[in-house]
Amino acid sequence: MKKLLGIALAVALLAALPPFRLDNAYLRSSHFDTVTVARRETVWSIAARYTTDEAQAARLMEAILEVNGLSPESPIRAGQRLLVPVLRRDTAPQLAGR
Repeated sequence: MKKLLGIALAVALLAALPPFRLDNAYLRSSHFDTVTVARRETVWSIAARYTTDEAQAARLMEAILEVNGLSPESPIRAGQRLLVPVLRRDTAPQLAGR
């Protein structure tokens, strides 16, 4: 009976926790570029430098905010350094070809 109660409690606890965002590969990345924010730059514009796909840019923007402890409303300023998760580590920064 105690074992069944423990299992039920564990299931209830897992159901109450916010879902893990395992579908966002950027949040699982262990490779990062360091970017210095330029004047008038946004987290979105930084994310858009790394991919031409808008859905990927949205996932990357979410990861940049998470990795740097920012909220979507957090302002960023010129000169600020941000970690940008990248999906693979090359010798050069992983930028989108435009």
